[in-house]
Amino acid sequence: MRTPCLSRVTTAALFVVALSGTAATAAVSGSTPAGAASLPSCNLKTLTNHQGLVNITFWESASQANLTVLQGITSAFNSSQTKVHVTLVTQAGYDDTWNKYTAGLSNGQLPNVVQLEDQRTQAAIDTGSFLPVQSCMNAAKYSTSDYLPRPLAYWKVNGVQWAMPFAVSAPILYYNQNAFTKAGLNPNSPPATLTQMVTDAKALKASGSGMGLVLDPWHLETWLASANQLFVNNKNGRSARATAAAFNNKTSISIFSQLNTLVRSGYAATNPATGPDAYDNLLGIGSGKYGMTIETSAALGTVTQLLGGGKYANVKLGIGALPVYSSSIKGGIEPGGSGVFISNKASALDQAASWSFVSYLMSTQSVATWAAGTGYIPVRTSSAQTATVQHLWATNPGYKVAYNEINLGANTPATSGSVIGPYAEVRNDVLNAEISMYTSGVKPAAAVKAASSNVKSTISGYNSRLGS
Repeated sequence: MRTPCLSRVTTAALFVVALSGTAATAAVSGSTPAGAASLPSCNLKTLTNHQGLVNITFWESASQANLTVLQGITSAFNSSQTKVHVTLVTQAGYDDTWNKYTAGLSNGQLPNVVQLEDQRTQAAIDTGSFLPVQSCMNAAKYSTSDYLPRPLAYWKVNGVQWAMPFAVSAPILYYNQNAFTKAGLNPNSPPATLTQMVTDAKALKASGSGMGLVLDPWHLETWLASANQLFVNNKNGRSARATAAAFNNKTSISIFSQLNTLVRSGYAATNPATGPDAYDNLLGIGSGKYGMTIETSAALGTVTQLLGGGKYANVKLGIGALPVYSSSIKGGIEPGGSGVFISNKASALDQAASWSFVSYLMSTQSVATWAAGTGYIPVRTSSAQTATVQHLWATNPGYKVAYNEINLGANTPATSGSVIGPYAEVRNDVLNAEISMYTSGVKPAAAVKAASSNVKSTISGYNSRLGS
């Protein structure tokens, strides 16, 4: 649940108002990421030897609510030393950041550091305009042993760490415990598997509610990851560039079949991921229309405040882990969110200054401050152990759910998430196939087959434009 969900977070103000009232084509200068043996250099001595202040810019994509936290961390960095000053440049959202960045490849207006959503990773690499953070990590002898393996692995492609995991989230289950009680379900035991989710949705519907289901294409990816199965070939695009789908199999058909049962049987009602109805799945919990839904953990602060703050007398908000495909298969929930990249269009001095800021941004306490202030996952175990995060989890246990999802389970290419050049287009292929079941009666097996074929065609077209 990455791009669609995170785009929804950047427009969270619309959700707040509603509750209170009731792809750019990447420039192409390379087709395959460099191997670890041929990394460009990151000369940190240039900053050590420099006299005077180095000014750098960071294009960030934080929501308004989270911007205050980021401003505080950045201000603390600027005050902590006299070598580097960081200026935050706020963008309207991830799509806006990406569009301005790709435009900057032509007009020269580029940041030193930029926050990009996960689905842009391969396309970002393909621009040839980034210095892998691995270069600076090597130069600084920087250890990543403290990081959660899965978020770190997402931004590692072909053995190279291209960006640092920053705003990391995961899909979680939001549910109304009162609705569960009314339906004869255990209010303290949300569904643990996809099959159980369908069964519980049926019971909720029979008692007058049901489930709100966002039309997000991440459904297939996430449940495949929970079953430890790949979404695209070449180890989800991590050992070599992805060239085709890898999901035309029985597991995907089972996933689509269960989703189809949810919707076609009326146990769940769908709503789009964008537009005026984007938050109907959450609004429906407040109104009593729905008893549960799946959303990003990045929205936890807003949802908890508005749905769990006593505003709605009929709602006792519960937070549960995403129901996995099967309890007998050891997979994992793939991470979502955004990473922080360093430009290679800047001077060696600016790159060294950028690494100085990035390493501060990813320090134990900064990560803890960011997590506690936003609801994003602390991506370092030392950050999770700080008093800051421990207090948050003790007073708001729901904030630990996504951390556990990303920290527990198998760490494999399947659970790390996919790296695909035309990711947005690929997700549209999957979403269109999913919708075809709901609205046109296409059988799940046929929908999976069509999605697989269209994804291969979409990836092939992108790769051919790169000459790869």
